[in-house]
Amino acid sequence: MKNKNSLEPNELSEETKVSMRTRIITALVLLAICGPCLFLGGWPFFLLSVVLSLLVSYELVHVFSLKTRFKYLIHLVVTLLVLAFIYWIFIKNNLTNDSILKDSNVLYKGFNNLSVSTVLILVTAGALFGISFICEELSPSKVFYLIAMIIVVSLCFQSFLYLRFSPNEAFAQQIKNISGEEAANAYVNSPVFKYAQSSFLMIYVLIGTMFSDIGAYFVGVLFGKHKVNPRISPKKTWEGFYGGIAISFVCSTLFALITSWCGLPILPNLDHNHWYWILLISALMPIFANLGDFTFSAIKRGYGIKDFSNILPGHGGILDRLDSVLFVSGFVAVMLIFINNGWNFLI
Repeated sequence: MKNKNSLEPNELSEETKVSMRTRIITALVLLAICGPCLFLGGWPFFLLSVVLSLLVSYELVHVFSLKTRFKYLIHLVVTLLVLAFIYWIFIKNNLTNDSILKDSNVLYKGFNNLSVSTVLILVTAGALFGISFICEELSPSKVFYLIAMIIVVSLCFQSFLYLRFSPNEAFAQQIKNISGEEAANAYVNSPVFKYAQSSFLMIYVLIGTMFSDIGAYFVGVLFGKHKVNPRISPKKTWEGFYGGIAISFVCSTLFALITSWCGLPILPNLDHNHWYWILLISALMPIFANLGDFTFSAIKRGYGIKDFSNILPGHGGILDRLDSVLFVSGFVAVMLIFINNGWNFLI
């Protein structure tokens, strides 16, 4: 019998090898679909977020395995509420713009903060409790779950949009203050910025999240022996946990510093001159990635399901893949909002 404290690699079962191959193939397919949308930004990225939010809305209700005839009504209401919460900034800042069809930058307006409609929170509670009065299967505990998940997931999705769209305004404002509005417009509309630099913030967050997940998975499979929390996530080990944090920190930090040294920083205040913010955010991203993973794992255990759905072979549902990304996006967005508003305790 192998010593639990030994660093000798674990033997991989045939089932593990098949699962690993399936996960890798699915990940490559997702990369081929989502990668171009990420770099193109604008409407392709916006539409990708809409598709993902529709699938996530379905999965939020799918955990209940409802049998009631009101099932489709509940799905419809939850979907509409999620879309309203996520795109509230877009609706508030852009749909009143008379030049919406002529303004190519309309998607980027207003994404300098996170925003939620307080009225919509009351509408959400009223709509779901209203349905629960006529649908016995939708218990009060399920209503509270839906209210909480709709708000949290929607704000995290809004953070997702913030990370991709906010660099436009940040760099435009910086260059405008130095060289004027014409120079700012020329810079943010240049191909290098539009299809590369403006996506670096989102890529930075994805590296911090995905390498935490990938590192934890492979280190855990090969060397994992000590379980973190078998009740919530039976397969996660401390070896994988620390391995994922280390790999994520190194990769995300190097990405941010190298792009800055090459003259293409991910944000004006997130470059090598502000290296302390890079180190802090890079160190905390894998922590929040694990928090997101454990949070959604706890939800699945609570409802007795393995995955939120089976849309993605080897990965489960969209939420099973986005759980960490959504939490990290929310954390980074809040950090950047604080930093942009003069939160400089590290200086």
